Parts: sequence; structure tokens; C-alpha cells
Amino acid sequence: MKKSVLCIILISCLFTSQLISYKVKSATATVPLSVTVNGSLLITNADNDSASGKNPTINVDLKVTPDLGQATVTGNANFRIRSNYTKWRLTSQRTASNTGGTGLTDSDISLTVTKAAGNTGNINSGSILAPFTAVTNLTSISTVSPVNVISGVAKTSSAKDGQNKENYFQVNTKYGVDPDFFYTPGTYSTTITYNLVSP
Repeated sequence: MKKSVLCIILISCLFTSQLISYKVKSATATVPLSVTVNGSLLITNADNDSASGKNPTINVDLKVTPDLGQATVTGNANFRIRSNYTKWRLTSQRTASNTGGTGLTDSDISLTVTKAAGNTGNINSGSILAPFTAVTNLTSISTVSPVNVISGVAKTSSAKDGQNKENYFQVNTKYGVDPDFFYTPGTYSTTITYNLVSP
């Protein structure tokens, strides 16, 4: 009886050993690589673009001497946007203006919007919308709700950029005021916010 039990245990051990050896041999397999890329919307300062910050604050300072015959005083706020969405929008909204006793009104501040692109950027990925297609003024940007400035129809980069430096779509904004004798010393101020959103 002891011999029978011993044989059964020995046979069991041999079978288990073979099973383990079989599993080890068949353990090699191809593991698929899974990469997920999420859509992104990024705005950076065009004058200091490291593509590391979002929604920069860019200040425009216009100094006007209220005399007749002077040229328009202008200031620029240029920024770059990057999106891997095929549909996106650039919107804008502003706070109510503080005239600061200057006599300036929102319609006295002109606004020009143009676009540019890097070497691998796609300038045709977005179209400027009216009334920003021509020189307009601050009344075109609402203080109540966002307005569409650019409609995006493709990714902002047309090709892969090894250094991630030239794949931008740039928005150039220029603000200006024509001096006139009835303006008085003071500070006119308003805050304009641009947002990159996906519809």
C-alpha cells in the first residue's frame, strides 16, 4: 500500500514538472504597444514662445499726446496657437472699459487681426471671421459674451516638427488710436481675453 501511494505521489510530481516546463516554453508573446494621444489646445506668447505656458498675459501700452496732425499710435499683441483638433475656434471677450477721464471711447481704439504660420505650420488651418477680416474697433469684441474671431478647419501644423518650434499658427493683433485735441490726460483701460476652444 505504501508503495502504491509513493508511486502516485512520484507520478504526480513528474506530471507537474512537465506542466511547468511547458508553460515556461510557451510564455513568449508579442505585447502590442498602445499609445493614446489626446487633443490639445495651446496659446503661447509669440515674442517668448517656448510652448510651455498657456494663455499668456500680453500688455499693450499706447501713449497718446492729444495734438492734431500726429500719426496713429499702435501697439501689438501677437500670440501663437497650436491645436491637433481639426475643428477649433478662437474667441474673444473683454471687460467693460474704464475711460479714465480721457474722452476715449471703445470705437476710438482700432483693432487689426492678421495670421501667420511657422515653417511647418498650416496658415490655412484657420480663417478670420468678419468683422475681424478688416480693420475694426473694440466695439466688435463684446463685453457680454464671447465672439468668434477665427474658425479652425484643420490641425494648426501641416507636418511633424522635430524641434516643436515651427509648427505654430500665429495670430497678430494690432491696436491703435488716432490722437485728437479733445482727449484729456488719463488712462483708458480694458482687458481683452482670447480663448482657444473646440466646438
